[in-house]
Amino acid sequence: MYTVGTEEDIKDMARGAVFLGSGGGGDPYVGELYLRRQLIEGRAARIAKASELPDDAFVVSIAGVGAPTVLVEHLVSTNTLLRLLELSEKHYGRKVDALISAEIGGANSMFPLALGARTGLPVIDGDGMGRAFPHLEMTTFSVYGCPSTPCVLVDDSGNVAYVQSTTDRIAEDVVRAICASLGSMVYGCFYPMSGRQAKDLAVHDTISHTLEIGRRIRRARESQADPVADLLAFLNDEPNGRHARELFVGRIVDVRHETRDGWHWGEALINSGRGDEPEFSIEIQNEYLVARHRGRTVTVVPDLIAVLDAESAEPLTAEMLSYGQRVRVLGYSAAPIMRRPEALQVFGPRMFGINEDFRGVEHLVPRASSGLT
Repeated sequence: MYTVGTEEDIKDMARGAVFLGSGGGGDPYVGELYLRRQLIEGRAARIAKASELPDDAFVVSIAGVGAPTVLVEHLVSTNTLLRLLELSEKHYGRKVDALISAEIGGANSMFPLALGARTGLPVIDGDGMGRAFPHLEMTTFSVYGCPSTPCVLVDDSGNVAYVQSTTDRIAEDVVRAICASLGSMVYGCFYPMSGRQAKDLAVHDTISHTLEIGRRIRRARESQADPVADLLAFLNDEPNGRHARELFVGRIVDVRHETRDGWHWGEALINSGRGDEPEFSIEIQNEYLVARHRGRTVTVVPDLIAVLDAESAEPLTAEMLSYGQRVRVLGYSAAPIMRRPEALQVFGPRMFGINEDFRGVEHLVPRASSGLT
């Protein structure tokens, strides 16, 4: 177990969470501010390996649900998060022993840390995606047998909803409908599980991964080195089934944003400067779903797409993209547990309406082809 004990660590983790969020999960700066406030007041988040938990420990996921664009306006309420935990313990009939992120991307990586710091509960170094996804059922927890319900939902106005569903796909529809009716932003307690399930079903070591990604970007900037080159060297971990590629460098020449049905929809078009027409595109549904170079897919879900500011290498969420930005786009393979056939049936390309089969970024973009222009 280790403690997140400095503001620099929190900033690095938030930066890494944007990278792993593949554009989604909400702006972590909101959660970062809240977590820094806990540190200033003498409360630090404790991070534990799942292996440190007893098998009979009671673990839950705390997450925000809704459009990331709305989260920036709502910020985070201590009373709301504490009320959510209190209502959840009453509903489940037992005390919570530890928290785990449903997704490691963006703000949803920070909420469990902030609540853990506020309450003293440990947060497991892992999550259910190794990234962010827009649907509730798109987690390894759900794929491998731990349902998302019974769950508890609250909003900042005091509304409370309890959901019990027969499938997580139905839970997604019900939770999304509740979210849309409450202003497109609610907080929920999902995936009640045992310590044994957390050990068996989670994507492990993702909190420490956010810390290392953010730290490497910061240190490369401080030493005036190329952050992307250092990041690619770190992320390419072929013995463990992880691959990273630089996909494109250019300027955003068109971007569309729309908040609809509780989701952020959009598309970004990028040009290298060698002609007038866009050469690279990224489709968005809360997260970056598919990246194409001159119409050819170069990265697709569940693999991650990260968009970095070309000068600072600061990762950008989907709602941060704007006309004229110069960016570098990276593709990063999902954790191996996310690429299994049973997992691809839940969050592969066809589940997002993308009419193609999944192929890993390492096959779509061989190493020698990295940095397509």
